[in-house]
Amino acid sequence: MRILVIVRQVYEQKSIHWDYENNEFRNRKATINQADLSALQWASDYSKEHNASIDVYILAEEECNETLKGKLEKFPLETCTHFPTSGNEQEDARYLATFIDQSMYDLVLCGDETEDEHNSCLLPLLGYSLGMDVLTSVHQIKVKGSQRLLAHRKEERGATQIFNIKLPAALSLKTQISRLRYSRKPKYEINIVKEERVEETIRSNRRIGAPEPIITLGHVPTDENPLNRLIHVMGFSKNSDAGLSQQTKALTEEHLHFTAERLMKWLKE
Repeated sequence: MRILVIVRQVYEQKSIHWDYENNEFRNRKATINQADLSALQWASDYSKEHNASIDVYILAEEECNETLKGKLEKFPLETCTHFPTSGNEQEDARYLATFIDQSMYDLVLCGDETEDEHNSCLLPLLGYSLGMDVLTSVHQIKVKGSQRLLAHRKEERGATQIFNIKLPAALSLKTQISRLRYSRKPKYEINIVKEERVEETIRSNRRIGAPEPIITLGHVPTDENPLNRLIHVMGFSKNSDAGLSQQTKALTEEHLHFTAERLMKWLKE
């Protein structure tokens, strides 16, 4: 069985200070997200009992320092890969999916949310893109056979719901999933490999709305009925003067669609 644990770099809240002179943060101390470490601890305990291998993906803006590496040396890891984060969970999930799909993991784990910005969308986005069953906010897991897990999740008013999970699956775990246990001396040697991120093509997001119409008004309608005046201005009239003819030629299918939508809305009001 192969397990992948995604750990994310965060900044300790006590170390963040705002520099009013330079208008930027200073003295930020990078560390590993606590919930991700709890997920890694659970995976470590599971691997000892069920002979599973663990790979770690590190999402971090900065280079992995000795403090971060020292925390990971407490766990029996097969591989450890550093991926630069883009700051966008959707982009990170799509990028990681290209690597995970090639490896075919049985179980993908990470913490429920980050402790600095409270981001919690990475694992659901990643799991759905891989076609895995996804469950979030899991606080307890029990093993049921070689390919099934019983995942416990707390709901409202203290109720606990139990899910029968069939592997492969992707789970985001609460800090209560496992108690962290550190020894004073490192037990394992790890080699963190950095995966260079290829810049993706920048896509522009365009807002779809009503196109700007080309209005050529022949004359101002004087009909007493406001609906008739509206129809006359839109170019839908029995009168066939030059102005209305030019208006009708300027109308496209898009203009007609949005005109009809606005007209129906006006009639409902």
